[in-house]
Amino acid sequence: MDYRKLDAALGRALGAGDVDPAARDLLVLVRLTEPPSEGQLEQLRRAGVNAAGTGRTVLTGTLSRQDVETLSDQPWVLSLSLSGSRRPL
Repeated sequence: MDYRKLDAALGRALGAGDVDPAARDLLVLVRLTEPPSEGQLEQLRRAGVNAAGTGRTVLTGTLSRQDVETLSDQPWVLSLSLSGSRRPL
């Protein structure tokens, strides 16, 4: 896993206790170096990323710890961040 691509909150969530590594329970922002190719889109979809729109470089998805590890090793993934819930101002 390339920990340099993870933000601090996602790093802490990955290290949290006795959690099933295959459980998709992490809401993650995935930043890409460029819009994904068809092959990259398929890999993102398999990981749980909402990759419906092409041409975007910031995508979201509910990923497992295994998915985060796999995506962090891809050279076309710039960074992965844990997404927090938004509150009205």
